Amino acid sequence: MSVARASRRYFDPRFEATIITVAPGEHEITAAKDEIVATVLGSCISVCMRDPQVGVGGLNHFLLPKNNGGSDTNAGERYGDTAMEVLINGLLKRGARRGNLEAKVFGGARVLSGATMLAIGDGNIAFVNEFLRVEGIPVVSKDVGGTRSRRIHYQPSTGRAWVQHVQPSTRDSEHEQEVAYLNRLKTQPVAGEVEIW
Repeated sequence: MSVARASRRYFDPRFEATIITVAPGEHEITAAKDEIVATVLGSCISVCMRDPQVGVGGLNHFLLPKNNGGSDTNAGERYGDTAMEVLINGLLKRGARRGNLEAKVFGGARVLSGATMLAIGDGNIAFVNEFLRVEGIPVVSKDVGGTRSRRIHYQPSTGRAWVQHVQPSTRDSEHEQEVAYLNRLKTQPVAGEVEIW
């Protein structure tokens, strides 16, 4: 485990579990009964996916539906099309069976101002609904849209998810982080390769 990943793990006595935070453009997979993956969403989407028979699952966090640039073949997990493939492939490598997968979908709120920004959440919701439909992965629950940010905690071993809607007055830091992340997407090169199948 890298030092950066270790710094994002902490024990939460409320859940009696280790919380693993997932940043935008990342994912986490676990089968440990005492681990919960967590993230904070605005217009971004997180898909919580698991194989209930194996007890392995995970969560991703993406900001935009697709890499429409065309030339960036190493788009990374900041785009939904890549983030979904990475999550599914990761689960299959950990023993999940494709036919057993189930999903919970969260996010896609309208928290950013401006006409273009307002469409991000809606576009993310449309993308993930179509992706899961085409892949034949059932959505067992979802909490999408609206105007509030969300804090998500997901326990892959049980499939339990906790959602906290963040009041508009307390979401300023999440809003600023999401805008900063969107701006970084425009300027930072992407590292790493992903096999799309």
